[in-house]
Amino acid sequence: MTLDSWRPGRDEDGWKTSSKSTGFDADCQWDVHTEDGQGPADYPSQPPDLVLPVPRYEDDLAALRSLTQSTTPPLRYERHKAVHTVVYGFVDASGHGFGSSLTSTTGVSYTIGVWGRDDESQSSNYRELHNLVATLERYAVDGTISNSEVFMFTDNTTAEAAFYKGNTPSRRLFKLVLRLRQLEMHGGLLLQVMHIAGTRMMAQGTDGLSRGDVCEGVMAGQAMLHYIPLHLSALDRQPRLLPWIQEWSGCPSLSPLTPEEWYDKGHGHCGGQYTARGLWMPEEITQNWLLWVPPPSAASAALEELLISRHKRTHLNHIMVIPRLATASWRKKLFKVSDLVFEVPPGKRSFWPAHEHEPLVISLTLRFCSLPPWQLRQSPALLDLAAQLQGLWSAEEGSEGIVLCELSVLPGRLESV
Repeated sequence: MTLDSWRPGRDEDGWKTSSKSTGFDADCQWDVHTEDGQGPADYPSQPPDLVLPVPRYEDDLAALRSLTQSTTPPLRYERHKAVHTVVYGFVDASGHGFGSSLTSTTGVSYTIGVWGRDDESQSSNYRELHNLVATLERYAVDGTISNSEVFMFTDNTTAEAAFYKGNTPSRRLFKLVLRLRQLEMHGGLLLQVMHIAGTRMMAQGTDGLSRGDVCEGVMAGQAMLHYIPLHLSALDRQPRLLPWIQEWSGCPSLSPLTPEEWYDKGHGHCGGQYTARGLWMPEEITQNWLLWVPPPSAASAALEELLISRHKRTHLNHIMVIPRLATASWRKKLFKVSDLVFEVPPGKRSFWPAHEHEPLVISLTLRFCSLPPWQLRQSPALLDLAAQLQGLWSAEEGSEGIVLCELSVLPGRLESV
């Protein structure tokens, strides 16, 4: 068999040529054909002694060389024991300009600029990520973000995904990601990149900066932290959400778990007592539904406890409610433990109005069944109800209640069949 052609959509160096791609697979393989060209060949059972490297391999080696060129390994922060400076910044790029705003010890500083001809013709993904990299490099030079934990917010999902993935099929974006990693390694900073809604970027004022407007949001005197509710749970932001959950779950007395209760009541017990033989016997809770409403900054810790509780107390049902912020730290865990995840768009319901900007993520982790397949994830009944729920957010308020009620009683209904 021969290695004779690239996959479609790649240049001569093995990089994807489509600037609109948002996928993050590092797929750079050759198309394999038989000698006569009649379709794909079977792969050999034993690996060959020699292989032909793909052209992109050279770029990967160059990136590895740049990250390991120091004679002594640089100290890279994973978690600060004592954070003395926390920096918050927003970056945004438009078709012709870009802007950024950032907190510092002297207040809020901002930049405004316009793209040159070369950058203006690039994709929006490139302009957004390039603005993020250039902003951080500029503040690293003057020491503003040195030895700090930096939270940068962007309304571009590709910029966030590229940073946490560490790779991208686009050659231009890959070089920008490499610059970010080098800056994080040698700049003595701990970087967090977070996606926010475009409407939040507009309210904060950086969207206006990219268009030359300096009279909105923080530019008009508003506090930067007012636009960063990472510490607030969904109920802290909208208390009207609780009655809605109590209604469709069928638990009028359902109350959210406190952070302290994540570690006991969240595991299905509340206190306990010692037996006559000196053994500690925990007291199990009586309710079958538990409500978790962690703030986005603590959602990862809450989900760790939910993952444990899921297997310790198989008869419990869990509802997890999180605003869609800082998703890189908790989204993977959420989908791992949940049977169903759905989003409530802002402005579609009175309990989550438009000024909340990001959707509300709600997941259901239903109890295990006593019959095969033992759990409801991917079951036809659950998928059918999920499909019905997806199209109800544009309908009148309350129309989703019937479907959610069906979801809450689904485990018992299936076992009774």
